[in-house]
Amino acid sequence: MNIYEILEQLRKKKTPVFTTNEIARISHLKKSCAIVSIKRMVDKGLLFRVAKGIYALEQDPFLNASYIIPNSYISFNAALYLHKAIDQIPSTIHVVVPRRVKKKVEGVTFVSLPKKAFFGFEAIKYRGYSLWIADKEKALIDITYKYGHMPQTIEKINKKKLVRYAKLMELKISEQEAIR
Repeated sequence: MNIYEILEQLRKKKTPVFTTNEIARISHLKKSCAIVSIKRMVDKGLLFRVAKGIYALEQDPFLNASYIIPNSYISFNAALYLHKAIDQIPSTIHVVVPRRVKKKVEGVTFVSLPKKAFFGFEAIKYRGYSLWIADKEKALIDITYKYGHMPQTIEKINKKKLVRYAKLMELKISEQEAIR
């Protein structure tokens, strides 16, 4: 299978990110041969290296960050940006994960939160793929949980939902604090 046929097979999958082993399996190549094909695709700009052993069809940090670790979701300022609640493009994409992650990915910070924190996120359509992102209120609660203070709130926030989420995370936030 040549690199263009491999690329065609990758595009048929419902994910934009692949490991070396997945590419070997999809292309029916031995891992060593798949590595050579991957290098050729990367050199030609047909595939992008995201992290060691992880490759993407597109060079999009939001898309790639959300598919690196299963059972994770984008949160913090990146989620607020994707919801158009803030205008500034975040320099770091925070991805909430259920366990510690040792992977190093440029522009991505993996934040390990307890199981009780896994609520308040939704799938949105983004460039033909589904991204799991925190809703606006949950992004604010995740920031508060991690850094210990409520960031300045944003417009069009559901204050009751924010307070309810805070209670679920055992944070003490009143509606008055949520209004500031």
